[in-house]
Amino acid sequence: MRETMIYDTDVYQIRKDILKRMLEIIDNRKKVSTVFYGDSITKYMDIDHYFSFEAANCGIVGISSDMLLHFVDEAVIKYCPKQVFIMIGTNDLGNTTMTSPRQIAMNVKELIEIIHENLPESKVYLISCIPCIEKIHGYQYKKQGLRSNDILRMVFEEYKRIIPYSYVSFLDVFDSLLDENGVPLENCFLDGLHLTQDGYQRYTDAIKNQLKKCEEDINEIRSRD
Repeated sequence: MRETMIYDTDVYQIRKDILKRMLEIIDNRKKVSTVFYGDSITKYMDIDHYFSFEAANCGIVGISSDMLLHFVDEAVIKYCPKQVFIMIGTNDLGNTTMTSPRQIAMNVKELIEIIHENLPESKVYLISCIPCIEKIHGYQYKKQGLRSNDILRMVFEEYKRIIPYSYVSFLDVFDSLLDENGVPLENCFLDGLHLTQDGYQRYTDAIKNQLKKCEEDINEIRSRD
């Protein structure tokens, strides 16, 4: 692991479990119209349970935004999907890479551009990071990394600031996992970072609500033309 390296590089180190998961994705040749691409939040989501459409789950535990760039051909482009959902960022803020919100957004922008150049008819949905329980995974508690809920929110703000493309829609699901006081709902988290079944229910409901809102906005724009 990177933490034990004598020379501490800022280049992401690929672990055995990540390679194994990548091989699973490479071996999957099933044609689908939707792809979910991201980290463990995506990997552990039961797409068949929460969504009515068929989709490829290309979530990879522990992956960061720069690594998504290196695997986009196998995880997205080979499927020729009509829509792609991307959710990434929290691992970038851990102690493994410590990437700034701006750089995360730049990586994701490049990822989206690669997808669009290869699949110009595809729609991209960019999902916000989810909150964490800071007393377990915040940088002030762990004394390492950059992760905090303010910085996790900042990633999404950077997305909206630097990604101007009409084929991209932004799905903000952050608040769906907070209580009325803006505090993360502990029953929604397994370990302060990953989601319980209740957490996934709220998370996927928020995605579907945001999708519905996007469709309503598009229909309203069309009605004006």
